[in-house]
Amino acid sequence: MSIGILVLFIIVISMLFNGVVLGVHSLILNNELVEDLANKLNRFVSSRKHLISFSLLVLSGFGVRQVTIYYLFSGVYFWFVIFTFGLLLPLYIAPISAMFLPNVKKEYKYWSWFSKFYWNVIGSSSLLWGLLMLIDTSTKIYADESGGTFHYGNHSLKILGGLCLIIVSMYVATSLAGRKRTASQH
Repeated sequence: MSIGILVLFIIVISMLFNGVVLGVHSLILNNELVEDLANKLNRFVSSRKHLISFSLLVLSGFGVRQVTIYYLFSGVYFWFVIFTFGLLLPLYIAPISAMFLPNVKKEYKYWSWFSKFYWNVIGSSSLLWGLLMLIDTSTKIYADESGGTFHYGNHSLKILGGLCLIIVSMYVATSLAGRKRTASQH
């Protein structure tokens, strides 16, 4: 039952993030200033793919490290991964896959439904973990399942990790919207 709920949750957040991508896409299409900015950004990204991939790796890696410290290795949360037979684990490490997006060469209109779903899950998991890191102000890291043993983490690093993941999510959303824009122009 928990696996079914997890799959349903992943589908729902993917569709919600697709709505964000469509919103950014309509903003790009309806505003010439934003479209010019998108064209300049597209040229910048295409000339510096490796630098952007490395930057995304660093940002998402730092954010995922903070997420795993507070929400995976902290007490009872690891049992959620075990009870879902490891299916929840990819949601923890999904933002790291954003580093591959600058190197994707296939045009958006030729993507399969799985590719669109995959990138939406990457972006939505980055956004959700980033927002959770910013909203949750507790810095307790529990060492056992009972919650009796804990130590405090660094609040500034937790906030910085959340901001890093939101930046990664914004990059994925604008990149997907930009690819969709170029696909609709052809």
